[in-house]
Amino acid sequence: MLTTAIAGAIIAISFSAPPGPVAMETIRRGLRGGFRPALRVQLGSIIGDMMWCAIAMLGLAPLAQVPWLRLALGMAGVGLLICLGAMGIRDSFKASTFETHEIGETKGGAFRSGMAISMANPMAAGYWLSVGGALLAAGAVGQSLAQTITFVGGFLGGVFVWAFVMAFAVRWGKRLITPSFFRVVNFACGAALLVFGIGLASQMFGNMT
Repeated sequence: MLTTAIAGAIIAISFSAPPGPVAMETIRRGLRGGFRPALRVQLGSIIGDMMWCAIAMLGLAPLAQVPWLRLALGMAGVGLLICLGAMGIRDSFKASTFETHEIGETKGGAFRSGMAISMANPMAAGYWLSVGGALLAAGAVGQSLAQTITFVGGFLGGVFVWAFVMAFAVRWGKRLITPSFFRVVNFACGAALLVFGIGLASQMFGNMT
């Protein structure tokens, strides 16, 4: 069982570590508001992670192959990423955006942002449809309820550890940057989210032709 839990944790880190929309939003929110907004984005994203993990573990992956579901998911993801990217670029031109202390943000805003990105992210869906299917086929999960619970527990442990690592890293980095550099980073994160959204749209429409 320990091996199964460790496998879940490793998959969690491999899923969370590559730079993506959630990481960009974590950096953008964290540099603006500090540790708590960064952590809320990460914790919100765990909801989406667990949703796709559950779909894979329950063998419901074929549902995500339904054309109209994939189209709806893709459109929601594109719209969200472009909206967040535009907000990041807009904020980078505001002289008052940077503060040396943690400024207040609504508690639910950052959490909902991370959750929405994760749930509407077709890249997350693709990851779990492939990895989840491979895990089931290999017998790494799904052989028994205890084995599946152990795997999910390891996965949850991994994503929670990564959430705090990211939030602390952004909080520490905030101490080192100047207002001008902050605006550059904010612009870069917004532009990256736009690129993710445009790339996703291009891929989605390319598959339709």
